[in-house]
Amino acid sequence: MLINLLIDLINFLILGIGLLITTLVNLLPNSPFTILSNLEAIPFLSYLNWIIPIGTFIGIIEVWLIAIATYYLISVALRFAKVIE
Repeated sequence: MLINLLIDLINFLILGIGLLITTLVNLLPNSPFTILSNLEAIPFLSYLNWIIPIGTFIGIIEVWLIAIATYYLISVALRFAKVIE
């Protein structure tokens, strides 16, 4: 009987946390990148992209940012573990 009450309490807490997370996620906007899907409507963009490869630039910057973020995360973890100063 006590175990069932404890299980019901834990289930109620999990339901509450799930409801809170769902509410917080619903407050976020749909997509901040809707302007990127509208870029196809610009007629000269394909010619400009042939001269200046924007997609390649974005890919290179993305890989660079991931590498820098990984370096800093590992650095913070190693400093926390006092492996480095």
